[in-house]
Amino acid sequence: MEAPSFETATATVDRIAIVIDTAPHQWREHLVAARHITAHLELTNVHHEYASRQWQIWLIGVLQRLAYSDTDSEGVPDIANWCLRQALTILELAPGEVDLMRLIGQNWLSRAQPNLARIHQLDGFSSSSGSSMGAMTSSPAVTRSEDERRSARAAAEAEERLHTADYVVARGLLLPAIEYLGRAVDLALAQGHQTGSLLTVAAEAYMSLGNVSYARVNERYFREALRYLRLAHNVPGYTLPAHLQQ
Repeated sequence: MEAPSFETATATVDRIAIVIDTAPHQWREHLVAARHITAHLELTNVHHEYASRQWQIWLIGVLQRLAYSDTDSEGVPDIANWCLRQALTILELAPGEVDLMRLIGQNWLSRAQPNLARIHQLDGFSSSSGSSMGAMTSSPAVTRSEDERRSARAAAEAEERLHTADYVVARGLLLPAIEYLGRAVDLALAQGHQTGSLLTVAAEAYMSLGNVSYARVNERYFREALRYLRLAHNVPGYTLPAHLQQ
């Protein structure tokens, strides 16, 4: 089967973009069309007067959003991998392209979401269980030393969870996420073209890595996340997402 033409690929991805924005629950209906593009098209081989760098970035961005439409799943691996490969290839040709760095960083961040969701669920259960136990045992007879022992035990259990599979995998995925998003932010700041959305997604990546890292290193991730959030807050016309306005 031949690779789709520039016009066909553009029209297909344009339809996918509209669906993602207006009827996101229908995203699965467009996987076949998307795979026709990803199976046969290498963006660096597209030669057309309108096949600009921005067109390439737009096309990758839409298909990447499609690949990760279901944020609770592993995504659509073949499409997600194509997006990552295309972005990395083009970045070699345009090493100063902020939007490409952002796409690459977001790709890695999206890959970590299922692990982060399971970690959040487990930690929430552990915290809830600990709170219930504390409520049952709290009484004037409970000494300070017993409280300290319980706190130490909870800290040890939290440290032990850092060795489990989801934590290890999440750290491995989030490290390249913060690398590329951090580079994107640094370059955008140097160019004076920073946006609130870029700063926010970078902050979320750093916070996520801090949440799954050891206490001896997580402070620097949280500190960097806070710096990005402060910068985003100061971007004219930008409002931080509600869950970050704390």
